[in-house]
Amino acid sequence: MGSRRSALVPPRKALRLAAMVVAVLVAVAGAIGLVVGVGAGVGAALGGLTVVMVSLMEGPRRHAVALGLAVAALAALATVARDDAVVLGLLTAASVAVTLPVVIRYGPAAGTAPVVVAVAGTAAADIGPWAALVGVAASALLVPLVVAALGLARLPAAPVPRRVGVAYVAALAIGAGVAIAVGTALGLEHALWLVVALSAVLVPVRGETTSRARRRVTGTVVGTLAGAVLASFLPPWLAIALAVLAAVGGVAWSVAKDEVRGAAFTAAVIVLLAGAASPAGAWDAALQRIGLTVVGVAVAIALALLIARLERAHEGP
Repeated sequence: MGSRRSALVPPRKALRLAAMVVAVLVAVAGAIGLVVGVGAGVGAALGGLTVVMVSLMEGPRRHAVALGLAVAALAALATVARDDAVVLGLLTAASVAVTLPVVIRYGPAAGTAPVVVAVAGTAAADIGPWAALVGVAASALLVPLVVAALGLARLPAAPVPRRVGVAYVAALAIGAGVAIAVGTALGLEHALWLVVALSAVLVPVRGETTSRARRRVTGTVVGTLAGAVLASFLPPWLAIALAVLAAVGGVAWSVAKDEVRGAAFTAAVIVLLAGAASPAGAWDAALQRIGLTVVGVAVAIALALLIARLERAHEGP
């Protein structure tokens, strides 16, 4: 019984830190949502997820703020480009490109950036550019400040070799940009979910062993698909509540250096929050959403295998 519990529940110290971090995210997103609107609140939550891990790591917190402000500007532009598939694809790709310095210095700590832009350019576009800018930017400013004011523990960074970081960012940028552009051009109502799945599943390889890579990918796939199913049939308030619980688990396992469980819980958070921004409301919409998630997962796995192959080829025998 104890071993089963330890397999599901993070260490107590990590759990306490995670609860405080998520409380900060909820408070900031809730306040922004009350003042600006629900869409901006969801944008603030996703924006907070984009910067929170960077805010917790050793290094200048201005890096987290700069990243969040860049994503906020791109999200605002995406609300205007909702009917232009090519421009929306370029903006989504750009949101990944701006994370490159962060990825190289801190590791894969900002994977939600393209989701923020895709949400703004599709499901939550009705909030308008001003609300999108304010929602994400306010979160990008407030989360690092509150984390600093509370004196939360600073975590060691997990740098990624430049060639691996560039390969990862390029793969995610191209994959997410093309996915949202094609989905928008085809008139897919839930094209956003291609980007959600790519963002959740694809992470830098960093020389992982085959067995560990398989476990990590399995964790993210399970978290993504489980979140997609739940978000498709649950009311938004319940999806958000589950996202909060999953966020505690994701941050806690990440703090505990368990990338497999951390990735799985974080994937579920991304999917649940995206679902709260755009409830499916009908079986056909839910099935389309789940189907697109499966397609996005398949593309992400293919890109991950390609990155791994390129890394092995670079290292040689």
